[in-house]
Amino acid sequence: MAEYEKVVIPYAGIYAWVQEIFQAAGLDEEDARLTADNLVTADLRGVYSHGIIRVAIYVKRLQVKVNNPAGKPEIVRSMGATAVMEGHNAMGQVVGVHAMKLAIEKAREYGTGFVAVRGSNHYGAAAHFTMLALPEDMIGISGTMGSTLIMSPWGGLDPLLGNNPFSTAIPALQRDPIVMDMANSVVAKGKVFMAMKTNQPIPESWALAPDGSTTTDPNQAFLGTMRPVGDHKGYGLTLVTGILSSVLSSGSFGKEIEDLYEDFSIPQNIGHYMQAINIAAFTDPVKFKTRVDEIIDLMHNSAKKTGVEQIFVPGEIEAISARKQMKVGIEYPRALTDELTALSIELGVKPRM
Repeated sequence: MAEYEKVVIPYAGIYAWVQEIFQAAGLDEEDARLTADNLVTADLRGVYSHGIIRVAIYVKRLQVKVNNPAGKPEIVRSMGATAVMEGHNAMGQVVGVHAMKLAIEKAREYGTGFVAVRGSNHYGAAAHFTMLALPEDMIGISGTMGSTLIMSPWGGLDPLLGNNPFSTAIPALQRDPIVMDMANSVVAKGKVFMAMKTNQPIPESWALAPDGSTTTDPNQAFLGTMRPVGDHKGYGLTLVTGILSSVLSSGSFGKEIEDLYEDFSIPQNIGHYMQAINIAAFTDPVKFKTRVDEIIDLMHNSAKKTGVEQIFVPGEIEAISARKQMKVGIEYPRALTDELTALSIELGVKPRM
């Protein structure tokens, strides 16, 4: 069937294609580049739930002006190592990059920088921002308020929380960096969305139907709630990440958030936080990264369970995927690229296939 057919597109080709789509939707060249970079890099790393599958909904929100294509982030409060950034309803990817760069700038001066963000939108994969700190010999940390209420408080049925993902990126010397990027749900809802696109069942551990029962039907899961990782512990992590992301910056929380896919009347006012930690403020960066290499090797060399060929650290599988797909191209379901082609024709953009 067509939905299972795969196509491979070179990285540069899909990057240019997605950037052109966003420019046609009203973003200027730089903001379109930042947004495309975030999405295509996610696909490159094999994180398809946060890649070009999001293009259509982003374009729709830009077209109806519930996202501001001309919005530019602004620093509205600054005190030493901290700042508050108002996103002015710009694309979350754009706001996120500006906020992390500010956190890095402050970390150069103060040893750490922490930027709380409001007035933003769905910002894609959190790792995209934390990895910006790696070339600076810094540790990057970020969290965000989810842009769709998909999780209930543990024991409840009402969707009152996003999956509120967070990420930490830690540089290494010779090894790939440790890059943890996780939603506080068992999986991101984007994976359920991808299963819907390709008509595939989901594991029953992923989500709950509207009545709170487990389900393998992605359509029921989409209407229900996502299951928190670690059950009550994941619920706690979600709640705390949401407070750090949005309450600290005066962003939206809970039912104040309009649904990313269903509501197009008012801006979401999504909040994020970005932190950079300058390793040189604590220890010699080379010494630190050498020790991280040793820790990675320690994990790799652990005695393995039967059937396990290799042990990975967070971000390592994604780094391997990125190297491979940069060479051979990014693999996509035909159904997804067909959707992108139809959108391109609507916007007057030539498909890159």
